[in-house]
Amino acid sequence: MAFILIIASLVFLWIVSLCKVLLLPRIPFGNHFTHNNGNASFFVSPQFLLFLISLVFSGRAFRKRNALLVIAHPDDESMFFTPTINFLTSKGHNVQILCLSIGDADGKGNIRKQELFQACVALKVPMQQVKIVNHPDLQVLIQ
Repeated sequence: MAFILIIASLVFLWIVSLCKVLLLPRIPFGNHFTHNNGNASFFVSPQFLLFLISLVFSGRAFRKRNALLVIAHPDDESMFFTPTINFLTSKGHNVQILCLSIGDADGKGNIRKQELFQACVALKVPMQQVKIVNHPDLQVLIQ
């Protein structure tokens, strides 16, 4: 039972994060935020709900956007972000991937770099939109 609750929570958080990325920039908040003693509380008006419903059904909420995915090392895009990348590319969004290392801890950095590019081709992310920054200051030294 706990496993199902954890999975459901993760799916819920994933959906909320997608909605935040895709819907939030289009929502006119106006005076929907009220401030009570420095604490912000959210007020949902009927007009706001109608606006959200009209956005979803009109398709305007899903206009083409830019998305940057920052990953620590190759294979993170496949292990953790494949559903998100597939959703964004299927909707026509411009996905760019920034990888902070080639994952050369075991001496297979060049192989992992090539695997990253191959995975991005399979995920329909153009190779010119995949950048790898292998700066020494970003590497963790294990001794």
